[in-house]
This record gives sequence, structure tokens and C-alpha cells, in this order.
Amino acid sequence: MRFVKFTLVGLISITLAFLSLGFFHAEFKYENELDINASAENVYRIFTNDELKSKWLSGYYGSETLAGTASQSGHRKLLTFKQEEQTFEIIEELTEVHEGEKIVFTLETELFTGVNEVYFMGNDQNSTLKSYTTVKGSSIFYRAMFYALKSSMQNQTQQNYEALKKVVENEMHLSR
Repeated sequence: MRFVKFTLVGLISITLAFLSLGFFHAEFKYENELDINASAENVYRIFTNDELKSKWLSGYYGSETLAGTASQSGHRKLLTFKQEEQTFEIIEELTEVHEGEKIVFTLETELFTGVNEVYFMGNDQNSTLKSYTTVKGSSIFYRAMFYALKSSMQNQTQQNYEALKKVVENEMHLSR
């Protein structure tokens, strides 16, 4: 009986500690940065090209416009991702577009909302992509879960950008 009591108290303590992460960390931010051997304009062009996203964005399956005009503020689209047997949908809305320099978009699912600011800086031969991401879970449980997965999310984003770099540099090599 004593073992059950201590086990129950331990499980409740661990659960409360986990949920407190979501209470104290309603949202979190992370950054990514990558140097690419191509102009900022070319990186931007490939980053925004939906036909090439499946080559660098992990699990990307396709998109469908919900409202607005492509590549303009207010454009909303439904992004579909497939991983193994599961399908995920994310609504993306462009909130700020400075062609070739900066793009800001929101992401919304049942589990979280997020904002991603991506900057494209450089010259005709080299550029730097900088990304600032803010994520907020839809409930205390998801806030805690995503906060605990922060470094994994940042690493996955970095892997996607590394894949983008390969696509950009390959496209630039093919166009010469």
C-alpha cells in the first residue's frame, strides 16, 4: 500500500512539473541561420517556390490556396505534410512580404500557432538566411510538450534549411 501511495504521489508530481512548463512558458522562440552560395534573390525565389518545397521541406506533400493572392500579404494556404501513415495540415498566412529580402508568415494548427520571420541577406554570390520562429501551444499540455521539444524543432528546421541550401546551390549550378 505504501508503494502505491508513493508511486501515485510521484506520478502526480511529475505530471504537475511537466504541466508547469506549459504554464510558465506560454510561448518560446528559436533562431536558425545558414550561409548559402547563391544570391539572396535566388534563395528567396526557391524558398517561396511551392513546386520545389518537397525537395527541402521534410514531409511536405502539397498546398492549396484558401484566400488571397500568392506571394502577397494576406495569402492563406493549407499546407499538407505526410510522415509515414499520418497526414498533418497547417494553415499558413503571409503577413509581410519584402520580395528578395524578408518574408513573415503565421502557422496555425489545432496543436499550436507560430510566427516565422525569414530574412535573406547577401550579395550576388553569397547570402545568409536567418529565421526567427515563435511557437505557442494551443493548451497547457501542448505548450509544455512543444517547449520540451524546442531543441528538436530547431534542429529539424536547421535540417530543412540545409536541404534548402543543397537545392538552391544545385539549381544555381544547373542554370550556369
